[in-house]
Amino acid sequence: MLVRFTEICNNGVTSTQQTYTLREVLVNPEHVIMIREETRMQRLNEQGLLHEELDVNHRFSKLTMNRGQTGTEIVVVGAPGIIENTLNNNSKQLLKG
Repeated sequence: MLVRFTEICNNGVTSTQQTYTLREVLVNPEHVIMIREETRMQRLNEQGLLHEELDVNHRFSKLTMNRGQTGTEIVVVGAPGIIENTLNNNSKQLLKG
């Protein structure tokens, strides 16, 4: 089962004035290998440099996902603990009975 998150995307690749947008991303919880707090995005948000829909109290997490020999990283809205709970609540567990 895939889990829905809001990703922060950087649109200013080569520009000195970077712009950020929000987009929906679906993540397979079985492929997430690490969740880390993203403090750089927190600072940018507090300075008002991210998306206007975000509250200054939002926290962010960087998800590292397994892609075979390499990994890919995305930044999503939510504290690491909340992201972990969301990923764990959507995983199916075998009930012994």
